Amino acid sequence: MIRSRPRRAALGALALTMGVSGLSLMSTTSAALAAPQPERTPTVAVGWTDSATPKKAYPSEAGTPLPLGTWQDDAGKSHTSRVYVTFDLAAYEGKKVYSGKVFVDEDSVADCGKRAVEIWRTKPVTTTPTWNRSPAPIVKVAEDVTPTQYCPRGIALDVTTAVQDAVAHRQRHVTFEIRVPEQFESDASYGRRLDAYQGVRMSTEYNSVPQIDNAHLYNGGLPCTQLKPYPRIGGFANVLQAVGSDADGNDEWAVRTEVAIWPKATPDARQVFTGEHGISGRANTVNLPDGFLADGESYVWQARVTDGTDASAWSKKCFFTHDGTAPGAPTVTSANYPADSTGEWAPAGVPGTFTFSGNGNKDVAGFEYSWRGLGVRSCSTSGDYGQLECTNPLDQPGSVRADKPGGSATVTINPTDFGTQTLTVRSIDLAGNVSGTVEYRTLVPWTAPEVREENGPPQWGQEVLLRFVPAPGVTGVREYEITLDGRDPEIRSAEEDGTAYFRFVSTKPDGPQITVRSHSDNGFVSQAASWSGYYSPGPGVRSDVYYSRDGSPVGGVGVEGTFTFSPPVGWTDTKAFRYSFDDAEPTEVAADENGRATITWTPTASGYVTLTVYGVHADGSVGYDANWYSFEVAAPAA
Repeated sequence: MIRSRPRRAALGALALTMGVSGLSLMSTTSAALAAPQPERTPTVAVGWTDSATPKKAYPSEAGTPLPLGTWQDDAGKSHTSRVYVTFDLAAYEGKKVYSGKVFVDEDSVADCGKRAVEIWRTKPVTTTPTWNRSPAPIVKVAEDVTPTQYCPRGIALDVTTAVQDAVAHRQRHVTFEIRVPEQFESDASYGRRLDAYQGVRMSTEYNSVPQIDNAHLYNGGLPCTQLKPYPRIGGFANVLQAVGSDADGNDEWAVRTEVAIWPKATPDARQVFTGEHGISGRANTVNLPDGFLADGESYVWQARVTDGTDASAWSKKCFFTHDGTAPGAPTVTSANYPADSTGEWAPAGVPGTFTFSGNGNKDVAGFEYSWRGLGVRSCSTSGDYGQLECTNPLDQPGSVRADKPGGSATVTINPTDFGTQTLTVRSIDLAGNVSGTVEYRTLVPWTAPEVREENGPPQWGQEVLLRFVPAPGVTGVREYEITLDGRDPEIRSAEEDGTAYFRFVSTKPDGPQITVRSHSDNGFVSQAASWSGYYSPGPGVRSDVYYSRDGSPVGGVGVEGTFTFSPPVGWTDTKAFRYSFDDAEPTEVAADENGRATITWTPTASGYVTLTVYGVHADGSVGYDANWYSFEVAAPAA
């Protein structure tokens, strides 16, 4: 009697098969699993052969069961069939295979009391063969010869060794022959048909073995080294980092880093510390416990990464010496900037010369100094792989190396402000440890240059001309460093008298802002002078005669002067200007294509005068804000 599987049970049978085997096939939408990873292996070809038509191949067709063993057709003719399936193993190259299982579901069975199914590995083929040209068998891999109470049922065949061997030999394809054993193959009671809906499928459980990157190992913000003398590392010596990678998507955020470390003199004291939750391709950190490192001891360390299933090889060895002792504080003296306790002022326009001494303490390698105080030394995770980076403080601005261990260094520096100024200094050793700070106070005179408006107060959209004049006592000025509205600094050369001019068009609505410093031939850099312009909300007014920087009388009775009006800030449709001198009747003058207008005026009396000016829009409306331009007309000479 032929036992057949009902069509509606196909999906349930798959679940049963998976439950018996203890495996689950992972789809692209399933939850992420930890290593190793099971997945359905791609099928290249699946079909069957027939001894009755030995020159014909039968690729699998949807809905048509695959015959296995001996069977008879409707005409009573006997046939013997074998099933061939080829899987694509390319995705597993370079990976470690843990298991492989081939699954089939029986569609119908001739006799549930008899079961004998074998799976053989053959030479690989990429299309379904014929009976006469079937691939040569290599080895029988597995068999299922035990009848069960379930019939028809699912069959799981363990092909782990075959898949491992194929992957190890870099074979892209593996082909299996499924058949009834030779001694039963001609017995029709052992025949059966395999379900075409589920097909012949394989689940491969694999893992990408993590890799350690020997080129990216870091200790205390410094690259790994094996060269002597070993680097001396201070405050961040307990931070060990390694870049590892894992090609499996499910593991790339769960890389575990292990660091083995031991004193160079006692290899048997090797200890291993672990850092969890690392990221593939990024620097993963292992922090050594507080107090683990001994001061003055040299250490060896290496790292590896693991995904919890497999581990990389240990990295190359790295070496360093721990130095946790701070150097002694320096002494500070100056050849030309007296200490404030003397009551004397430093000379104007001359850089300060300061000497720092390590007082013979051979741990002192150099010094750090600043007029604005010294903060806590720090490192940043700014490396290309997210690793900690600690730059050598003796290579940074505001530092200087001693002429010998424990020796001295002399620097020439400019104060940044005036009055009582404090120079802060500390010693630093080769490991980056710093001493306590020493403060040297000195009295510094005012040295910022004077900024003069040469063509009147600035007007929006118009050229501004400024003149820079050295501060008293500052000589030999060769140039000025100018920053306009926060832009990059500009340089203007000074004339023989130390002055310089700076022209620019004022377009910033809230007024221009400038900082300027003078630079002298002797290396002195002055304090910064600040200048800013303000725009009246009304029209701009500028006069060739009736303008005085200090408010003194100008012009005179009968002396004609011109007054040029410019648009209020932000105006683009200035049609005209309405103006009046003191209480005279307002007069309107048309603006040119640039929104400007010029009038002439001759005073008939001396004394204070106020010129009131309004802007007029293109639609004839008068602006709300006026410019009240006041000046004093000079009286006739006595």
